[in-house]
Amino acid sequence: MTHELSRTETALARAYPPPPWTLQGSALIAAFAVRAEAVAPLIPAPLQAVTLPGGLAMAFLGVARYGPGSTLEYSELIAGVMVRHGMRPGPFITHIAVDSPQSQRGGVEIWYLPKQLWRFEWELGPLRASVRVWDGITLVCAMSEVPLNARLLPVKLQVPLLQHTGSDVALLPGSFDLRLNRAPWQLQLGPNGPLTMFKPVGPVLTTVGRGSMEIKPLQPLVEGA
Repeated sequence: MTHELSRTETALARAYPPPPWTLQGSALIAAFAVRAEAVAPLIPAPLQAVTLPGGLAMAFLGVARYGPGSTLEYSELIAGVMVRHGMRPGPFITHIAVDSPQSQRGGVEIWYLPKQLWRFEWELGPLRASVRVWDGITLVCAMSEVPLNARLLPVKLQVPLLQHTGSDVALLPGSFDLRLNRAPWQLQLGPNGPLTMFKPVGPVLTTVGRGSMEIKPLQPLVEGA
């Protein structure tokens, strides 16, 4: 019986949906400066960090919860930095983790994303929420004092990410239809977790968003486009 259950779980993990994926839910997104030398080892050539004065780079960290209406329902953490390929800038994902084996396998095999399986602990109160993300027994990050009544404004974005496929660089297109705004909440990075190189330098811009996004298949990166 145990072997049969294991085979069933493996088959379900392989049965991820084809792209595009539609994901609908809520997200917490933080943007902040980090030391460029700290994140440089995470960026594969030919990509390079977009550097700021003072030896800084711009980083982002987000945690989302996708629910009804999504291709798959799961929680996700995404962290990365702004990079460039030649003269073309764009976001690059250095860390990504989910709590769904189907999403994990699909992310790796469809988009070459380094998705891992982590644990997400959500706490939803009447006015405020929090989430803690764990890599095994190590705290990755915690987001707390998140207001649930923030005033959100409609935002529509087309954001192509720069994605390294192991042998080349491609575009990972995303379309976002959100209600988004700045909202104060607290970000804590685990002192011994995998995101220690993302220690913020200076202020942290924290936002809250709700809505949907569509993640499309990878597209070749055309030089000069």
